[in-house]
Parts: sequence; structure tokens; C-alpha cells
Amino acid sequence: MSVGRQAAHGVAWYMGLGVSTRVLGLVGSLILARWIVPQDYGPVITASIVVLTANAVTSFAFGQYLIAKCSPADVAMQAAVIHLGLGVGAAVMVYGLRGAVGDLLGAPEMARYVLGYALAFLIIDRARYVPERLLMRALRFRVLATINGIGEIALTSTALATVPVWGPYALVAGALARSLVTAVLFVSVAPRAEWLVRVRLRMADIRELVSYGLPIMVAIITDNATTKWDNLIISRLFNASVMANYNFAYNLADMPLSNVAEHIGEVLMPSFSRIPDAQRRVAVVTAAKLMSLIVAPLGFGLGAVAPTMVAALFNEKWAATAPMLTILGVMMVFRPMTWSALAYAQAVQRTHIVMVSSFVRVIVVLSLVAVFGALGGPNWACIGAGAGFAFHSLLTIVVAGRATDLPVAAYLLGVARPLLPCGVMFVSVVAIQRTLGAARVPLLASLSVQVISGALIYIAAALVVMRSSVNELLQLSRWRGDGTDDK
Repeated sequence: MSVGRQAAHGVAWYMGLGVSTRVLGLVGSLILARWIVPQDYGPVITASIVVLTANAVTSFAFGQYLIAKCSPADVAMQAAVIHLGLGVGAAVMVYGLRGAVGDLLGAPEMARYVLGYALAFLIIDRARYVPERLLMRALRFRVLATINGIGEIALTSTALATVPVWGPYALVAGALARSLVTAVLFVSVAPRAEWLVRVRLRMADIRELVSYGLPIMVAIITDNATTKWDNLIISRLFNASVMANYNFAYNLADMPLSNVAEHIGEVLMPSFSRIPDAQRRVAVVTAAKLMSLIVAPLGFGLGAVAPTMVAALFNEKWAATAPMLTILGVMMVFRPMTWSALAYAQAVQRTHIVMVSSFVRVIVVLSLVAVFGALGGPNWACIGAGAGFAFHSLLTIVVAGRATDLPVAAYLLGVARPLLPCGVMFVSVVAIQRTLGAARVPLLASLSVQVISGALIYIAAALVVMRSSVNELLQLSRWRGDGTDDK
């Protein structure tokens, strides 16, 4: 099977399992929201942000090196040992400083949740890191998707089972369950001969691992800051309850990214690294165009139905989530527009582009969240986040094009064209929503009509505006039965 078709089938598996498990997760989140009030939800989220930040600061992205360099088993094992060792050190440090950090952030209650998240993110997840990346290097996307899907099911089921007794601690229990299940499965499935060998640490290998991964690590840190520290800004500007509503809206708006775009993004870098140089530029533009075609309508559609969805599925404690979700759902479609370009930069070993892009993103997004929030309130903070991602995407694509042989004009046109049918869909769904509301149609029925109508309208508009891209997507997704992606 060709690399392109393996990548397409990998995306299909990621999307299918990702969407299915995320639907389960969404249902679970709605149930959890009835047990956990926003005031209790905020400290738990703060604890997870602190631990994830410690994780990002001590991660050197060794996995990308193993993929790009096709490293032998001895190098992979060295990467595994160093990565886990750094994680253990970070866990000890973040646990020891939990009280001081909680006081600094104005959330002292978060200290009680740090230990569980540190075990999950800094120790257990790191044990699976190298085996998972080796499966990714082998393009075994079906296996990756299946294991990650099982992990999400473990998280949701554990949290639901424990929330009546443990309350907000159930979120920590779910994270631990997901980490344990996925770590066991990845270590069991990954080819042990490619990493689990006796080896001595060699300074030359360590230097090469660190020098390659350092720029990407900086990008990971700033990505964590961009997507997590905005919650801390909201908490400082307003209060923990507002931050909880913002975080819930952000997570819902992030669904198209975490369950579709991120799965596509995980396929891109290992796929680009195995495509001949002459075909890469075309592949990058095609991937970006098709990603926008798939992801953009999900974000616009979620934003359009947000008022009805929140009213139908949430209780009154979470009502403030609706306008935030409308704004973030639409604005977040800009965030994945750069991923194909950045994956290409990594594949051709121009990792400094990733680092510079990440610095710009964190400065722009967090600054606009703070400024817009201070001037206009929580909803304007959401606008600031979206505006920051839009500006960063445009700037990154242009800079990446100048630093590599990426065709900027074709790339920008490819990611922008799907926004036209998305606009048609959004306006149409809002009109349908108001008509059904005036007719006092039950909320769940109204939500169903809006979702179905929006999908049909987008498909019709996309066929008019960009039929060739739709046909290209259908051709890539067609299964020909000539092999599997996990050989």
C-alpha cells in the first residue's frame, strides 16, 4: 500500500474511533457537569494545567527524532530512559511545590489534585512514549487509534463510576485509568526488538537527541501555554467559575481539533518523512486543503448550534458556556491551518520554524486574551483567543513558505476556500434556529434539525464551491482492499 493511502486510512481510523469515543466522552462530560459545580471544576483544571506545563518543560520531543532518523534500538532505549527519568524528576518537583504554586495562582485547592495528575502525565504516560512513537513510525495508525480510543473509554467510564462518591477527584481517577490502560497496551504491542534492549547512555547520542528535539520542545511548551494558560488568565481576570465555563466551552470547541485535526496531524509528519522530496510540496498543500475541508464545518457548525445545544444538554449552572462556545467554535478553525506546514518543516529538518512559530503563537494569543478580556469581559476574551490563532496561522504559513519551498499562495487558497461554504451553513443554521425557537419546537428536536440541516447545506455548498476537492477527499478515503495499515 502506498504511503499516501496508508496515511488516508490511518486518518479514517483515527477519525472514526476518535469521534465515537469523543461522543461517549461528551455524554460523560454532561453527566459529570451535573455532579461537579464550576467552583469545584476550576481547581481540578488548574492542577492539570500545572502538571501538563511541567510535562512540557521536561519533554525534548525525542519521538520526532526517532521517526525522522529511523533510529536503531539502542538510541530508542536511551531516549526512553532519559524521557522517563526527566518525568520522575518533574513529578517530584511539582508535587513538592504544589502548595506554593497553588497560592501563586490564587487556587490553593488545586494542591490536592496534583499527585494523581503527576503520576498519570509525568510517569505512566512517559513509559508508553517511545513504544507509541515507534508504532507511529511504522505507520500502524489503526493500532494507535484503537489503543487511544480504548484509553478514552477508560477515562470516561472510570470518571462516571467514581464521581458519585469522589466528586471532582473522579476527573483525576479517569486520567489515571486512561494512562494505565494505554501504557500497558502500547508497551505490549510495540516491537520490543526496536527499543527494549540493554544499553549504556552515550553522550554523543544524547547530544543529538537534545539538539534535534530542543526546538520542538520549545514549541510543545508554548503550545501548552497557548492552550492552557489562557484559563489561568481568565481565572485571574474574573473567577474560578467563569474559568470553568470558559474551559468547558474551549474543550467543546476543541473537539473537531482533538478528534479529527490532531489525528490528521499525527499522521502527517511520519508520512511526509517517507514521501520523496519531489512529491512533498504537493502532498503538504493537499493535506492542508483536505484538513480544512473536514475540520472547518465542524467548528462553524458547533458554533451555530451552541445556544440550542447548551440549553438542551446542560443545566443552568453552565448557561454562560453558550456564547463562549459560539465564538470559540468558529474562531478555532484557524488553529489547525498551520499543522501541515509545520509537519513539513519537521520532515525536512527545519525545526527552528516550529520553535519560532510557537513563540509567536503564545505571545499573540495570550496577549489578546488578556487585553480583550480586560476591556470587554469573558466573551471578548474568547474573541481575543480566536483572533490570535487567525493571525498566527497566516503569519506562520507565510514564514514557513519563505524558509522552505512551500507554495504559500496555493496553501492559503486551499485552507481558505472551505470557509465560504461554512459561512453559508452558519447563517442558514442560525436562521433555522430562530425559526424553530419562535415556533417553540422542543430543544432536542430543534438541535437535531439544526445539525442535519447544517450538514446537508455544507455538503451542497461545498460541491458548488470546491467540487474537485470533495472528489479528491472521496478518492483518498476509498478502500481498495489491497492491504492494511498495520503490517
